[in-house]
Amino acid sequence: MRRRLLLVVVVPLLAVVLLAALAVGLLQSAQVDALQLVQSAVGVTAVPGWLPEVYGAARLPLRVLFVIAVFLLAWLVTRISGRLAGWLLRIARYEEGRRATAVEAITPGSLATAAIAPATIARERRARTIRLLLASFINLLAFVAAFILAAGQFVSLVNLAVVSTILANAFGFAARDYIGDLLNGISNIFEDRFDVGDNVSVFRAGDAVEGIVERVTVRTLSLRTRGGELIIVPQGEVRILRNYSRGSFTGTVVTVRVAAAELPAAMAVLLPLSQEAPGLLPDLLEPWHVVAQDGQLGSAAELLLHAKARYGHGAELRLRIMTLVEERLEAAGVALAS
Repeated sequence: MRRRLLLVVVVPLLAVVLLAALAVGLLQSAQVDALQLVQSAVGVTAVPGWLPEVYGAARLPLRVLFVIAVFLLAWLVTRISGRLAGWLLRIARYEEGRRATAVEAITPGSLATAAIAPATIARERRARTIRLLLASFINLLAFVAAFILAAGQFVSLVNLAVVSTILANAFGFAARDYIGDLLNGISNIFEDRFDVGDNVSVFRAGDAVEGIVERVTVRTLSLRTRGGELIIVPQGEVRILRNYSRGSFTGTVVTVRVAAAELPAAMAVLLPLSQEAPGLLPDLLEPWHVVAQDGQLGSAAELLLHAKARYGHGAELRLRIMTLVEERLEAAGVALAS
């Protein structure tokens, strides 16, 4: 009973104090004196004589309480920034627009029909990446707004703008690498170069870093390597990037070496087989192309079979092509050159 009575008394009191702190803090940030505003609203004679004294004594504690409240609100925003980002994307109908675009791109009888599942996965990865980036941007805005409101309690906003300009120039010179990471991160985001879950390789000075993208922020890129290590790459270093998770096929090449005298017989086998192979090899998307690495003739001729495999099945298809070609050449009496 006592606890309930205490809550009934304390909670409304705390609510009143917080509302007063918010009102005084917001008015102070706008360079408006709360007491003068009350006097102009109700009249100087209607204001009790004790109110100016109480306001003068409570003004500083209310400002401090306002500073604590705004930073607490900023922290709470960071805790729900992911939900806020998803809510904003739903309002903007971002995911619906991407879904409609993916459906319109699929036509009956096209290869895209077989890639509905990869397209769905790519769309989900992109949506997750956008949510993470939007959430980090919301976090930044929350703390910047809290800092401006807190500084406005003790410094004029005009003076704060002048000081901020000076500090921004000094900070921009001292932290040019940090700012470069931010600008390059924004560029990478809008160019849609990678998403969360993509397998990428980042070429850096000295070595290359390859792994799965686990997290993306405006400043950094988190990669999980095959060995399990987590590598944080600044966005400013993501200039040359290879994305293994993009595209509708995987290219594969098979080298066939035959004696120069056997070249016409080999071509008589490889060209018809290229038209027959898509029906024999399910992972082959279209007939392969037979090309020569160079235009020189010698004791042996080297032919290259360029094939398009279903995405992620290039290595497996290469072995099947090698087996099929060797069987057909052997059946035709064409020996492979050593």
